[in-house]
Amino acid sequence: MERVGAKCRLLLAVGAWLLLLAGLGPPILHPVPPVAAQAAPIRVPILAYHAVDASASTYSVTAEQLDEQCRWLVENGYTAITLGQFWAAVTEGAVLPPNPVLLTNDDGWSSTVLFAEILARYGMVGTYFVNNTSPLPPDQIAALSLRGGVHAHTASHANLTGLAYEGQLAEIAGNKTHIEQITGQPVTFLAWPFGETNEGAVQAAAAAGIVGAFGLGGTAAQVGALDPYRIPRIIVGSSDDLASFATKVAWH
Repeated sequence: MERVGAKCRLLLAVGAWLLLLAGLGPPILHPVPPVAAQAAPIRVPILAYHAVDASASTYSVTAEQLDEQCRWLVENGYTAITLGQFWAAVTEGAVLPPNPVLLTNDDGWSSTVLFAEILARYGMVGTYFVNNTSPLPPDQIAALSLRGGVHAHTASHANLTGLAYEGQLAEIAGNKTHIEQITGQPVTFLAWPFGETNEGAVQAAAAAGIVGAFGLGGTAAQVGALDPYRIPRIIVGSSDDLASFATKVAWH
């Protein structure tokens, strides 16, 4: 009997609701707010340089090549941004200038000073990843920190994938402390030596206070679609004439 009574009560409730609709018209349907369209990732070519000399080694460029490449960037509407600007866009959605490009230099060779001087001719800044074995004296490293920023590249340029966690942490933390003592500025970014990393190295970097790390993936970074510890960069070397350089910047 209880089940029958419940069924009757349900039918009476439905009937009352239908009568209410008949008197008041159709129910008011509140539209669901549209989901905002996801902004397309912002493309930022991050160029990785090393030595500036006439050796024609794979990872070097001549001063003439670099000058020509900087001129091409300016003439084609690219703006060299700081690592701080890039990271603000990644973490806070900060607006970047049109056609941003991030110019980085690894290892801290003696020619790094020349690299910075050529960039300065065109009003550009660079980001410098320096290890403890760099031949640059402390005053020059400190000067570079005022021309774009100096960040970590491990103490001895070790391939971290060949080390246990304790060794990885020592390489990163020791390098971070070394640079901070010279520049007086926090070191929160790292370029993986040889572009190589693994999960242990990522954990060691995070434990040392590194918030973002750069590899050598050969593609432009897509702000809004990044692994913060595996940010790709594009290597520029001796084999790059202006046409291949332009292709790397514009299409990779």
